[in-house]
Amino acid sequence: MSTGIIGLGSIGQNLALNIQKKYDVHVYNRTYEKTAELAKKSPGIHGHESVCEMISNMKTPRTIITTLPHGEASDQMIKQTLKALDQGDTIVDCSNEHYRISRGRGAFCNSRQINYLGAGLSGGATGALHGPALMIGGSKTVYDEKRDFLQSFCKNVTHMGSGFGDGHYTKMVHNGVEYGMLQGMADIYSYCNQDQQCMLDVLDELLGSDIDGFLTKTSVEVLKKQLVHEISDVAAMNGTGIWCAQTALEYGIPVPVLNAALNSRLTSRYVKSINTSQKQNIFLDNTLASRTMRFVFAAAINEGYELMTTRNIKKKKTMKAWCYGTIIECPMITGDYHAVMDETVEDARVFVMHCARSGIPCPAVQAALNQYDFIHQRRTSLNLLMAQRNHFGGHTISYV
Repeated sequence: MSTGIIGLGSIGQNLALNIQKKYDVHVYNRTYEKTAELAKKSPGIHGHESVCEMISNMKTPRTIITTLPHGEASDQMIKQTLKALDQGDTIVDCSNEHYRISRGRGAFCNSRQINYLGAGLSGGATGALHGPALMIGGSKTVYDEKRDFLQSFCKNVTHMGSGFGDGHYTKMVHNGVEYGMLQGMADIYSYCNQDQQCMLDVLDELLGSDIDGFLTKTSVEVLKKQLVHEISDVAAMNGTGIWCAQTALEYGIPVPVLNAALNSRLTSRYVKSINTSQKQNIFLDNTLASRTMRFVFAAAINEGYELMTTRNIKKKKTMKAWCYGTIIECPMITGDYHAVMDETVEDARVFVMHCARSGIPCPAVQAALNQYDFIHQRRTSLNLLMAQRNHFGGHTISYV
């Protein structure tokens, strides 16, 4: 067996450095300078100038890990790679791919007797170096054959299902949860008047709590090392959050926290008013803020599990996939997040009141609170809506 990596961005480079601790690894990148630079770092990393050269220097059965951008870039490279591979070789596709694309990609590989595992990777560049989490979709037999190898450099490897897209679907939903959590933290930061020390005080109260995980720990590092106010507040994003929201619409699953997070990133691209002063919150309460963060994290996690009900994947498997080695890892992933929302909802309510009084936006928290209140009404106001639809459109109505 031999291992190769195609694509040497931050993820691919760090995976190579991780894997070479136990195995030799062959690497290729479209820009050879990156390949040569990486190969200098370890005698266990072998750089190649072309895919064909790399594959011809590898022993069978080969395992090729791709860490390329999703879509056309991955499609073209995998098609090129297939021409040089032998029957029984395996492609582990770690692109941030749409699950439907990975379904077709896996079928295409299998039609040429090449194994395919669609692998959603979480943990970022740091995780790739020290041990990422992989969410795997594809043949259980192929997964079992590769499991020891995958576990040798990963913190957490979970086979999500035999569907080629099951791993990428789980990672897509994971990213939706991440969007909600990140916007929730941004809402708390707004409540803190974008004061880094105040935000650090809030996070300090969350150490050892059920949301003490990757995001809270890295936020502490960021706030201590960077001058956040000097960074542009125009937010970027990849496609996974949008795919997640589109999938929720397709299946009729409400995801208001995710949608609020997406809308905030989109709205950040608009020109802000230059004629108004920055709003200030005078109602600062660190405990209120920390409890509200638990509320919005719980709401985001709940939306993620609701989206996972569209797959034939047991909840315990999703819990295992998300609870360790991922961006969203925290004890609440395997905890009673419904009980957390019940416990902290009044804090969230006061938090939203304070923000509204001060003119400070808190889109994720407000969306989570609105959803909580909506589903806890004995009856909602949509009976009026249905009466109106019947009146002007002749739509059928039912009576209680």
